[in-house]
Amino acid sequence: MQLDPPHSAELTLVAHGINAGMAVRPGPDQTVALSSPLVFVTGASRSGTTMLARMLGSHSAIMAFDELHYFGSLWDPSDNGREFTSRKLAEIAAILLARQTRGLWGGRPSTDEQSWGRHLERDLAEHERTPAGVFAAVLMRLAKDAGKTIACEQTPRNIFYARQLLDLYPNARVIHIVRDPRAVLASQKNRWQLRRLGAHHLPLSEMLRNRVNYHPLTMGKLWARATEEALGLVGHPRFMMLRFEDLAADPKTGAERLSGFLDLEYEPEMLEIPRWGSSNVEHSSEQKGVSAEVVNKWRDCLSTGEARICESTCRRQMEELGYPTEFLGDAHRLSALPSLLSYPLHAMGVVALNPGRAWIHVKALFRRRRDTGHLARASVSK
Repeated sequence: MQLDPPHSAELTLVAHGINAGMAVRPGPDQTVALSSPLVFVTGASRSGTTMLARMLGSHSAIMAFDELHYFGSLWDPSDNGREFTSRKLAEIAAILLARQTRGLWGGRPSTDEQSWGRHLERDLAEHERTPAGVFAAVLMRLAKDAGKTIACEQTPRNIFYARQLLDLYPNARVIHIVRDPRAVLASQKNRWQLRRLGAHHLPLSEMLRNRVNYHPLTMGKLWARATEEALGLVGHPRFMMLRFEDLAADPKTGAERLSGFLDLEYEPEMLEIPRWGSSNVEHSSEQKGVSAEVVNKWRDCLSTGEARICESTCRRQMEELGYPTEFLGDAHRLSALPSLLSYPLHAMGVVALNPGRAWIHVKALFRRRRDTGHLARASVSK
């Protein structure tokens, strides 16, 4: 989801050498796309991925992209053996450009964006004319145009493809941010109010879907599933996992660790990020820095029943990550009943309003995690 106001499409296109009515070429240097230095910021939705991507994007070497929702939507890495036509690959490139310049709700690619996509596809080396190659080529071209050497993408659900992405892109790194699941639920619960808090560019239809999409059982299961995927990658040399609460409590140390993981020098500008996109506090482009004020906001937002469902669903992962449970005792046994009884209505609403997203969630929940021995789980970065 794009929480920042969309870029000016005209200005952004000009920055990438695209002017209305002109033939455009991305350039002939896209022959090593798969070995590009990509960074994937992942996490359960509403865990702080936007904040983390802003921090990384404030580094002079990194361009932070919006949530492009590429993997699992435009292409599933599980289909890596399937061949794509040149026309389809060019279309994918144009869609990625359009999503970055005009946001997820910006409509179909323009004529100029389509031309840009065709030229980018033609300039790729033969073995990189694949959906994986096109994704990397688009991001690195746009990063290069911005004077950056590293591209950072922040779609939270990419954690479900992280192992495959690390295999596809030998120089890519994945940074996963984890947050107390009760705080995640609180943020999801209030997500439908983002327009009221200042994100006026978000469509009303998206706010309605956000209202219907929320249920403590669904959100808890998605958090547990994403966290389990991340825990299975701890120990991989190109994977880093950190807690939202630790980053909020000591952002400078967190930024230094992030820079070291990416083989970069720490820059103080990484801490000067706008406080924009929270579901719990008023948005402000004037205030800068990483704030810890939202860490315990969930206590004012969740009912006892919601908190109990969350803790019951996520208990094992919470214990492993040091999040204490508080509502699993007998005194709160019946508190979850109203939410549980409402679940069938919630499920029907999600399928009716957004069947595509519902299917993506179902695949994520039942996706089989593949361990390959990286189980040194105690090494979560703090």
